[in-house]
Amino acid sequence: MATRRKLLAAGKFALGVALLIVVVRWLAPDLGAVLERVRLDPALLVVGFLCTFAASVVTSARWKLMVEAMGGTRLPYPIYLHALVFTRVLGQFTSTLAMDLVGRGLALRTAGSDRGLGHAMTQAILERIFDLLLPGVLLIWAIVTRALAPAPWVAALSHTLVCLAFAGLAAVILWPLARLGLAVYRWIASRRRRPAPPGADADAPITRRVAAQVGLLSAARYLLVLGQFWAIAAAIGVPLPFTTIASATPLGQLAGIIGITPGALGIQEAGWAGAFTWLQALDAPTIGLFVLGQRALVLANFSILSLVLYPWARAAGRRSAAQSAAQSAAQSEAVSEDRA
Repeated sequence: MATRRKLLAAGKFALGVALLIVVVRWLAPDLGAVLERVRLDPALLVVGFLCTFAASVVTSARWKLMVEAMGGTRLPYPIYLHALVFTRVLGQFTSTLAMDLVGRGLALRTAGSDRGLGHAMTQAILERIFDLLLPGVLLIWAIVTRALAPAPWVAALSHTLVCLAFAGLAAVILWPLARLGLAVYRWIASRRRRPAPPGADADAPITRRVAAQVGLLSAARYLLVLGQFWAIAAAIGVPLPFTTIASATPLGQLAGIIGITPGALGIQEAGWAGAFTWLQALDAPTIGLFVLGQRALVLANFSILSLVLYPWARAAGRRSAAQSAAQSAAQSEAVSEDRA
């Protein structure tokens, strides 16, 4: 079984590499034409890195908020932040979906969470639904914007309004979705004759206020990711107007989320290539430069963040473990005194 899983993983990685080669060769048979377009801007590379960091900060804050609202063990924020960026790196070589559904839960368990992987998967599925919904809504915005060709300020304003409307929508739909998800989780746990962990009560897992906060964090995350792609593009010599990058990002994001290859390798590049070809905004070699540049630099950004944040997360984990041990000792002493 283990050999079969390894072969399947290797096959998916090989498929991703093959798809990437096909996309790049289709865009630019002569790689020299791609390299000729490179114009590195160190300042914008830093901006792209900061956008990646800010998006990670917001995403991990949303993760922590949802986990605790759904009855998860309270852990220090640095643990969530490092686990997020580290699993993003691993997902580039294994499976982004597996890292989101299982890897992040394992990271929390290692850090001291007493909730099972089923609880973590329930939260991750809800989070992934939101990460699919917003690009889906903005893809409709992109199609309408492409058809109407409004002034740039009108496009920017309408894009902002759509993001705010999505945050309002989250306050309406997350609350029942969380109730349903935890109810299913409790049912599965009962079928397996395993008690659901405390806090996994389907009656009131998430308040409407928390749901609205999740919606705002989801919109903020998306805008920061959008800024990340814009900055990376400009940093390598592909300056893009707001309407162009905002219209292309939904398709690129959707391709990245649903991709079956490690890190959506090849599939996300095909999504970006299709988006820019549809917009008729860039020539083929420039699109090739963008897809290669964003793949390399996003991976580099997450790798750097993973290394830099590790000491902070480790120190926070040690403090949390020490506090938990002290609380357990105090409770044991109190019980002993009561018995005496």
